[in-house]
Amino acid sequence: MAGKVDAEESRRRLFVANRINELCQQLELDCAESLHGEHWVRDLKTVRALAESVLRENPVLQVQSSLHVIRSDEMPDRYVLNRNRRRELRKGFGLHQGTRNDEGPSVVIAFTSSAYEQLWHAHTVDEYTVVLDTRFAGRFIDGKACELTAHDEELFHFWPHTYHALANRGTCSGRTFTLKYPLGISIWLPALELTGAERGRAEVCSVRWEQVGRHILIRRFHVKDSYHRYTVNIATLASRAQLRLACDENGYFYVLDGCVAARRGTGEVTASTNDLIVVAPTRALRIRAGAHGARLYWASDIVYDPRRIHRPRSELLPCD
Repeated sequence: MAGKVDAEESRRRLFVANRINELCQQLELDCAESLHGEHWVRDLKTVRALAESVLRENPVLQVQSSLHVIRSDEMPDRYVLNRNRRRELRKGFGLHQGTRNDEGPSVVIAFTSSAYEQLWHAHTVDEYTVVLDTRFAGRFIDGKACELTAHDEELFHFWPHTYHALANRGTCSGRTFTLKYPLGISIWLPALELTGAERGRAEVCSVRWEQVGRHILIRRFHVKDSYHRYTVNIATLASRAQLRLACDENGYFYVLDGCVAARRGTGEVTASTNDLIVVAPTRALRIRAGAHGARLYWASDIVYDPRRIHRPRSELLPCD
């Protein structure tokens, strides 16, 4: 229940689930490399699914007021292994007040070390991933292995059933943000080996800055397909710049870089890099950057209908 989850209790519970999840991944990889391990894989996946369900606990349940900050260390840590058993840290939060992130739209954040490459995998729905901080490669299969490159504040779009893997090609760690609807989480199709004959499609999308006043720049990615409809916003605020927003529904503002002060009515909170600001509906939200400026991520204009039947057709507007 919202406001009834203690951050410290949640951290202890999630630590155990993460240990189980990571050990199961290691054992699955061991079985895949063994000539006699296939019969264990189904049971391991069942156990891991239970651990994953705990790790997808929505940190928004911790919110206790109309303006609240969820600190980075209060969001569940979840580690994903690649075939070389290197770890990639994942965090996430629901854009709703449900118990689990995957009960509605949610954001998955990957913290990716230099030279890390994901396992090949596919989804039955489109996937849209914003790249931050460094240069990423988006590898995909379309009759052969193909590769696209995206830089800071560009977006990868992978069509349904496209086997793909992201790889950090930069010299420093990077982050990726993927706004997912439930089917994008519940149906995950990994592959350790591919024939190369699989077909797929991918693109890299960039959008121009929109200037808001003299000291704020915003990029807006408008996503629309038969299953997804939303806008991803990335705002860069100069020193002491103030962003004014209205929230018709609960707002979720992730601090990408810097420090900010957020004000709603008479309430004010401060947040820094990788913190999440959660705000109740308001016509007057103000977010002010600190002395060194700041960068923010949030989603808006989200349309989600769990009854909608997915058809694999998509478009991203605009795509310059």
